Amino acid sequence: MTIQEIINAIDGICLNPDKIGNTLIKDIFTDSRKSLTDGLFVPLVGESFDGHNYINQVYDKGALATLSSNKEIVDDRLITIYVPDTKVALLALAKYYSRKFERCVVAITGSVGKTTTKDMIATVLAQKLKVHKTEGNFNNEIGLPLTLFKVKPDDDVSVLEMGMNHFGEISNLTLTAEPDIAIITNIGTSHIENLGSREGILKAKLEILEGLKSDGIVLINGDEPLLTQAKGNNIWVTYGLNPSNDYYATDITYASTYVEAIFYSPLALFKLRVPAPGEHMVKNALAAIAVGELLGLTTTEIMDGIKSYKTGKMRMEITELPNQITIIDDTYNASVDSMVAALKVLENIETNSRKIAILGDMFELGIYSDKLHEEVGEVANEMNIDCVYTIGNYAQKINQGVTTCESEHFNTKELCIEQLPRIIRPGDVVLIKASRGMHLEQVVEAIGKVRY
Repeated sequence: MTIQEIINAIDGICLNPDKIGNTLIKDIFTDSRKSLTDGLFVPLVGESFDGHNYINQVYDKGALATLSSNKEIVDDRLITIYVPDTKVALLALAKYYSRKFERCVVAITGSVGKTTTKDMIATVLAQKLKVHKTEGNFNNEIGLPLTLFKVKPDDDVSVLEMGMNHFGEISNLTLTAEPDIAIITNIGTSHIENLGSREGILKAKLEILEGLKSDGIVLINGDEPLLTQAKGNNIWVTYGLNPSNDYYATDITYASTYVEAIFYSPLALFKLRVPAPGEHMVKNALAAIAVGELLGLTTTEIMDGIKSYKTGKMRMEITELPNQITIIDDTYNASVDSMVAALKVLENIETNSRKIAILGDMFELGIYSDKLHEEVGEVANEMNIDCVYTIGNYAQKINQGVTTCESEHFNTKELCIEQLPRIIRPGDVVLIKASRGMHLEQVVEAIGKVRY
């Protein structure tokens, strides 16, 4: 984009207009530590940082221009564009840039399953289309704009993940991306501390409709009562395990590394093996089938896409270690719904050895924390699991609910790691799961180092 194009897109004011010329910006950056060749630097402001403090460093790293919410020129070598709020400007610029490329935009939100659903949809669509998608966890008000700046002229579709923890965030994201298809995977308890109730979470997730194109399609988990009660004026399509849905599945068979089912759509019926374990993967596959059919893929292309799906790192990643311990690494994040889903996978896994769950704290549950951790303990207590070990301040409530199998609580992951040679044996299948902030990937790493 040219500098003038950028100024017009964000209603900016250039503080040194004599420098504009025919300058062409080739990339957008928010991190001053990177190489910023031919780039525009966007200094963001957070609770504990202010990117404006680094404007004086970015020219030497290749930046040609900078935004600023201060009406001052820090480095006269940089073209400086004033805007009242740099984050608002970043979203506006991403919206402008996204509109330059005609393609289908698929947006996904939900309490759990966003990333897995996004990846499966992208894998399916890639069988026929050129797919641009959210990478990693770039799903917030900074990550989504940076994702949109990666769109290329030959992309047929963008598959975008939208996360949030406060009201208004999904609204900002969807108004920036302007989706053709909006998907809501479920309404759980993630971020209930900030949103007050599941009804509050529903309200926040439904913000995705604010940016949906007038002829857009809403694809929802039809097994979720709160979602089915929220139907609006757009075209609504449902998926789930209940045969009342537009897309549904029956005859589910569970295995250690896959789940199999008969899938029904308005256009086809087929038996399919999803190469990842758990009932939740059936629903993710249904969402991918629905999007695939909506975008004109054949049944064969859709089936080939699902068969080629690969599990993301730290997301139900099953590995057999040299010390004969099988790890189910699901340490990327956790909520009640995803905890229960992971425990079901552990329960259904095929093994003649012990099934062990190492569970840590779930965050952002506020006043509901004790109750929701207790619920996980009650679920685990009813399952065919041999041992439940818990780590952290809140997870003790999980431990208190476990009475039907061996259980033990550790206040810290370091204490748990010390006891690994005692509590885990060769042949065990071990699930490790907690909220990201618990960093239980360190426990995964430590298990791999245990020698017997």
